[in-house]
Amino acid sequence: MQRRPILARLLDDLGHFGCRAVTVVRGDHAEAVNVANVRFVDNPDFATTGEAYSLALAETAVVPGTLLAFGDIVLKRHIVQALLEEAGEGITLSVDSALAGQAVADRVRGSRPDAGRFSFEPVRLVAIGDLVTAEDSHGAWIGLLHLGAEGAAWLHEAIAQARAEGTLAQARLADLLMRVLAQGRPMTVVYARGGWVNVNNLADLIDASGI
Repeated sequence: MQRRPILARLLDDLGHFGCRAVTVVRGDHAEAVNVANVRFVDNPDFATTGEAYSLALAETAVVPGTLLAFGDIVLKRHIVQALLEEAGEGITLSVDSALAGQAVADRVRGSRPDAGRFSFEPVRLVAIGDLVTAEDSHGAWIGLLHLGAEGAAWLHEAIAQARAEGTLAQARLADLLMRVLAQGRPMTVVYARGGWVNVNNLADLIDASGI
């Protein structure tokens, strides 16, 4: 069996859908993260900062049409396909509805739960993060989203607000998305059921081998 880095596999999957200009933010053991045809941005303060701070270091790469993804996820390509099919000018998030009701990170509540049926009416993001209780959640954001022209501008605004308030260093990406929501900006949820793994340990890596 061919052994490939998780990041290389993710970039191949995104490249399948036309992603060519890639920026990767590196943190711990940055020198070990080395894939071809990628622009690297290093976060030397990785031990004391969070996701939003790392994103802000690569803020110039946040442009219309950006696919933003955590670097430690393994997923099926149909999840990316579904996200792109629903993507518009705002922000579109991929949410695993199989995690509804569970005490997991980045819990999401949408305008309606996943009914498992096709609908022309989009699902809107109502809340994301720790403010969503496990009981009230409709799933969890998997760490993948699309930014349209308006969505990219909204995220830049959220980063600027957090920086001005001095909260950027410890903020999660979900915190930035809640800032966008607080401004009355509509964001779209695209439900999927499984088909991805967040690789945090050896057990996750074994699970990912079956995807």
